[in-house]
Amino acid sequence: MKRILLALLVMLGLQTQAQINLCDSMTATGSQTQLTLQVSNVNTFIDYWCTNSNCGSLLAEDSMSLTHTVYNSQGFDTITTCITWGMGVTNTCCVTWIWDANMWLKMGIQQPYFCCDSITYWTDHSQGFNIGLDTTNIIHTPDSLEVSWQICTNGQCYGGDGMYDYFPQVMITDTLKVCYDVMLWEMGVLEVCTNCDSLIFDQGINNWVVFNNQGNPVSINEFIIERFNDGKIYDVMGRELLYIPRGTMYIQNRKLYIRK
Repeated sequence: MKRILLALLVMLGLQTQAQINLCDSMTATGSQTQLTLQVSNVNTFIDYWCTNSNCGSLLAEDSMSLTHTVYNSQGFDTITTCITWGMGVTNTCCVTWIWDANMWLKMGIQQPYFCCDSITYWTDHSQGFNIGLDTTNIIHTPDSLEVSWQICTNGQCYGGDGMYDYFPQVMITDTLKVCYDVMLWEMGVLEVCTNCDSLIFDQGINNWVVFNNQGNPVSINEFIIERFNDGKIYDVMGRELLYIPRGTMYIQNRKLYIRK
C-alpha cells in the first residue's frame, strides 16, 4: 500500500511540475547591456537557457544553471529568453523582455507607460463646438500621439482628428455624444485610451457639461422645461430671437421651422 501511495505521489508531482509555467516567475535584473535572469522560488537547475535578440542574434545560452547572464553589448531593447526544464516531462516556455530606459519588463505584463485617467478634454462656449485634448496631468511624455474625435447629434455623426477640432454643425440646443480615441507611443509601446460622454449646454456656467443619468448637478428635468420646451426662439446659430423671422429657418422647442 505504501509503495502504491509513493508511486501516486511521484506521478502527481510530475504532473504538477508539467503544469507549472516557470516563465511566470522569471525575473531580470541589471543594465541594458548586461542582465541576469533567474526563476524565483525555484531551487532546481534549469536544463537549458537561451536568449536571442529581436533580430535573431544569439546573445547567451546556459545549461543546468540556476541563473542566466546575458551580455547585450549591442544594446538591443527587445530580447527573448526561452527555458527548458522537467523531470521526465520536458517543458519549454519563453519570455520577451523590453528595456524601458530604466529596467527590463516582461512584454504583455509590463506596467503601462501612460494612464488614461490622466487624459481629459476641454470645450468652450463659442459658436459651434470647440473641443481639445487636455494632457496637463499625463503621467509620461509620449514619443507620439494621435487623437480621433467623433461628435454625434440629431442622428448625425461627424469625425475629426488632432489635438483640437471644431464642429460648426453643433448648436447649443443640441445634446451631444462626444467620443475620442487617443493612441500614445513611447519606446515602441502603444496604449489606446477611449472615452465617450453625453454633453448638454449649461447656460448657468455658459459651457458644456456632462449629462449623467446617475446624478449630474444640473437638473435635467428643469433644463428640458426651461431650455428645450420653453417656447423660446433661436436662429440656426443658436442665438435667441425676440420675434419669428420670415423666410428663414428658426428653432423652437428643438424643432426647425420656416415662416413664409
